[in-house]
Order: sequence, then C-alpha cells, then structure tokens
Amino acid sequence: MVVASFYLLPTIMASVLNGILITVTYLITYQQLDSFTLTRIIISMVLTNVFALAFSVFMQNKNRQLLENDKFNQLRNKILELIAAADHLSKILPAIILGIEKEHPDVLCSILLIDDSGKHLVLGSAPSLPDFYNKAVDGIAIGRGKGSCGTAAFTRERVTVTDISTHPYWTAWAELAKKAGLGSCWSEPIIDSKGKLLGTFAIYHRTKSTPNEMDFTLIEQISNLVRIAIERDKADKIIWHQANFDNLTQLPNRNLLIEHLTAAIENAKRDKKQIAIAMLDIDNFKDINDSLGHSVGDKLLVESANRIKSCIRKNDIVARLGGDEFIIVLVGTITEIDIDNIGQKLLSTLAQPYTIDDQSVHYTASIGIARYPDDAANIDTLLRNADQAMYNAKAQGRNSIHYFTEHMRTDFLKRMEIIKDLRIAITQQQFHMVYQPIVNLSNNTITKAEALIRWQHPEKGLISPLDFIPIAEATGLITEISEWIFNEVTQKVKYWRETYCQNLMISINTSPVQYKNKGKQITAWVDSLKEREIDPQAIAIEITENLLMENQAEVVSVLDQIRLKGIAVSIDDFGTGYCSFSYLKNYAIDYLKIDKSFVQNMSADNKDAALCEAIIVMASKLNIDVIAEGIETDQQKEFLTKAGCRYGQGYLLAMPLVKDDFEQLLIKEQKK
Repeated sequence: MVVASFYLLPTIMASVLNGILITVTYLITYQQLDSFTLTRIIISMVLTNVFALAFSVFMQNKNRQLLENDKFNQLRNKILELIAAADHLSKILPAIILGIEKEHPDVLCSILLIDDSGKHLVLGSAPSLPDFYNKAVDGIAIGRGKGSCGTAAFTRERVTVTDISTHPYWTAWAELAKKAGLGSCWSEPIIDSKGKLLGTFAIYHRTKSTPNEMDFTLIEQISNLVRIAIERDKADKIIWHQANFDNLTQLPNRNLLIEHLTAAIENAKRDKKQIAIAMLDIDNFKDINDSLGHSVGDKLLVESANRIKSCIRKNDIVARLGGDEFIIVLVGTITEIDIDNIGQKLLSTLAQPYTIDDQSVHYTASIGIARYPDDAANIDTLLRNADQAMYNAKAQGRNSIHYFTEHMRTDFLKRMEIIKDLRIAITQQQFHMVYQPIVNLSNNTITKAEALIRWQHPEKGLISPLDFIPIAEATGLITEISEWIFNEVTQKVKYWRETYCQNLMISINTSPVQYKNKGKQITAWVDSLKEREIDPQAIAIEITENLLMENQAEVVSVLDQIRLKGIAVSIDDFGTGYCSFSYLKNYAIDYLKIDKSFVQNMSADNKDAALCEAIIVMASKLNIDVIAEGIETDQQKEFLTKAGCRYGQGYLLAMPLVKDDFEQLLIKEQKK
C-alpha cells in the first residue's frame, strides 16, 4: 500500500496518507504484538515510505527532464523545418528566441551577427529586449571588455557574467542594463565548421544568476542551431548569387536579367511606357585575347563593365550575357534622342584607352537597339532583335549604333531558313562544282582554274554563294562544305592531270573558320594528298586579304606549313582590304588576284588603271605572279597584258564551267 500510493497519488498526499497509515497501524496493533515485532513492522513501513518517497522524487525529476528535452526537441525540429524550408534568417532567428523564452519565462535572449568588416556585432534578433537597448548594442565593437557578447566574440569562448552591475566588462553599459532590467548575462560565441566567427548567442536574467549544467547544455545546443541557420542562409545567398550574377564582372547574368526584364515589361505595359534594349558587343575582342592573353581580356571586361555602369542612369540595368556581350535595359519613357545620347556616351567612354598590366589597350564597341513595344512584345524576340541590330552595326564598320528595323526581321527569317536548308543540302549533297579557267594572257593557254561551289536547291533553284557562304561560315557548316569541296576537287584534278594536263592547278577558296584550331583541317588536306598520290602542285589555296591581316599569326603559321609541302598560296580580292604591302615582303605568297572592282573600272587615264599597273609592277619585283579577275572586255585584257599581268580570269576569257564542259576545254587545250 505504501509503494502503490506513490504511484497513484501526488508525492505530498502519498506521504501524508502513509504517515496516517503507519500511525493507525501502530495504534491498532501495539497491544496485540510484542514490542520487538511491533518495532520491526513500524520501522519497515517507515523505511518503505522513505525509499518510495525518494524514488518518486527521483522519477519526477527524470520525467521533468524528459519533458524539457521533449519540448526542446520539438523546438529544435520546428527550427530545422524552417531551415530546411529555406526560410529567411529574419524569420528563423526570432523563432529560436521566442521558442526558448516560451519554455523558460525567466530568461530573455538575443542573437548578434558579425558585420561585413568583421569588427562589429549587429543585431540579428532580440524580440523581447527593449528597443532602446537593442539600438544601443547594435554595432557593438568586438573586443575584450566590450560587454559579454563583444568579449565572447573576441575570445571565442563562453563568457558568464552573474552580476552585470559590478562586472568590469559591463562598466560602459551598466546603467543601460539597469534601465532594461537585466541582472546577468551569459554569452556564447557562434563559430562555423571552418572556425569562422558568425556571431553570439546571449541569455539574460532579470536577477543575478549563475548557470548550471543544464543551462550550459541549452546554450550550446541553441548556439549550434543558430550556427546551422546562419550557415544555411549564407550558402543559399552564395548559391543565389552564383546563379544570378556573372562571376567575373559581378553584373547580373541572363537569369537575373530575365527577371528584371519581366518586371520592367510589366511596368511598362501597365504605365503605357516603353523600354529600350541595347545589345553591346566589344569589337574584335578575340584579337585582344589572342594577342595579350586571357588575363588581360578578363581585366578588360571588368573595366568595361564599370565604364558601362558609369554611363547609364540609376534605374537602368546592365547585365553580361557571356563572352564580350552586354545587355543594357533603358527603363521608362525614353526618346530616340535620349537613347542615342546614352549610346554615344557608351561608345566614347569605351573607346578611351585602357591601361592594363602596364599595357595600353584600345578597343571599340558595337551597339544594337530594340524597343518595347514597338519592335517586340516579348523578351525573347526583344533580345533577338537587339542582337540582329548589333550585328548590323558591326557589318556597317563597327564602333556604331544601329536600331532594329523590320527589314532585319525579314533577313533573320531568311537566314534561319537558309541554315535549315543548308543542313539538308549537306546531307543530300545538293552541291556541285564549277571551274572557271585562269588564262595565261601571253599565249591564251589554260593550265589553271578556280573551283567554285554551286547549290542547286530542289525547290528554290540555284542559290548564290553570296547568300549561303557567309551563313555557312557563321554557323560552322563551312567546315563540312569545305571538306566536300576538297574531296570533289582533288578527285577530279588527279584524273585531269593524269589524262589531259599534267601541270593543271585548281585553286580552292578557304574560310577564316578553317584557320582556327591551328588550321587542322587544311593541314590534314595537305597530308592526305601524299596518301592519295596527288602532286601538291595540283592544288592552290586561296585566302582573302582581310583574313591575312586580321589573323596574321594564326594564318601565316598554317600557310608556312603548307607551302613547305609544295602547296601554292594565292591572295584573293587584293586591294579591297587593308592593302598593306608590307606583308607581301614578309610572307611567302605565290599569286595576287587583283579584285574585279579595279579591273572593271579601268580606263586608260583613271586611278584604277594606275593602281592595277602599280600592283603588277610591285608583284613582279617580289616574284609574285598576278591574276586579274573580272576581265570582260578586250580593252581590259589588252591593257593588263601590256602592263605585264601574267594571268587573267573573267567572262571574256571563259565562263565558269561544269566538270564535263571543263573537261572538254582541257581536251581542246591538249590538241593545241
């Protein structure tokens, strides 16, 4: 009965009941039992009561601890759920503090976070402390003697102040703490997994108080939860920043740009205003990377981003799409004059010289403009139209601004259609070659020809190379097309040399794309000639003057390799590019082809005739043979022959011929 009472009744009630029970037992039995037996019974009942009482108190304490642990576990799980749900720190920290204060009504808590400088603590959360107190401690310096939290952050050790009014750490804040009704403070530094200080967690009591073992456990566990929350918040911010900002320039990237544009278009639609998109691209940025190195190129991009930001208004947005492309969003009602003024400011600012790694760097930019809602009603189309306008600015000479027009839209759709048809044409081999003879003007013999590609579309008919070759180069399809040309030409030239003309040479035009990656495709062509038992002199490689000047180091290296193996090199369209005569002296070249624009405009006393004559004389002095393109009249042929031009090409001499007709021409030449 004694033991059962402590299970069934509260401890005090059970103790009183058992006291009565023992007394009644004694009164009932003291006359019936001898003194020895009675004493044993009473002592046994008293001892049973004492041990049952002790066990009951022990179990109550254990139950209280379990209950407190259960409450803390519930609080911890709630906080972890908030962290897992990626709630903001401003929501998680108050939840931690309020949860503690609910379970421990006699305490007040605060969380201070380290600032960006690493020298001060700023308020993270302290919802129950007075506002005047929070304002006073917000920004407290980290250092020994700077209150409990400042000292804990400095020493990175727990600081226990049992009496704020007398402790030396609190001298400067004693009156403030008294006004706030604070008697003691225990502060724990919050340190992350890498040993970096994140902040402090503090527990205040209104009276003098010394923490016990359970208090220390609570402080440590809460500090760990705060640490997890802060680390998660920092990780989320890093992930968000990396996902939305360019790592090099720290400008918004495409993801964040789309968000900004979406909001800007919604606002413009609501307010019936317009926005303008400027696509900015650095001219010839690849040359800067190739000549000065990628590190200089990266620094140039960073400086360019800073200059762009200095040119735009506060509400405007600038983002980097990648490479050397930037997008500028001009927000709000803005006139063409305003757009042009900003654009001209950008061009002039970016064109100013840069000093990077003790090197002076100059460059220009091209800008394309598209406007909402005039040019497009959605983001994708707006960006695409600005991109088209920017490419038109480059085509018109770079360092300029170009506005999107409806004509560009038509060109874009035509371009997309040609790209689609080109892929099909490569698969179905819709191409064929024609050969335009190159005539020796002194004796009218033919031992050379230029191979020209033609595209016979099954539905659209003959498509001009002027329409599809630039697109093939821009998309990289020119590599596959050129491979087909080389195989087709070398197969025919081998047969023609063996059958009709043993010294026949066919010229093949090459693209700038083929000289990238160290001219791997072209050098592979030359190596294949030996395997196929074709004389290297059967092939000549044609390059444009602009290609040589814009990519000297890259192109010349490839040309030197192939010339050593017997391949002739011809410069096409000479005089239309940079026309720098110095490279003719420095680089080994076999043929110069005078552009047809000079030949066709010649007369006996004009400047074109003088230029042609000068080119012929200069080339002769350098042991370079000249081929005049576009000869269409007898007068042109006669003048060029008298001037010393060795070879000619044009409709007067011979039209481009399909392979069967060209073969017949070779047969006639053989009979001569």
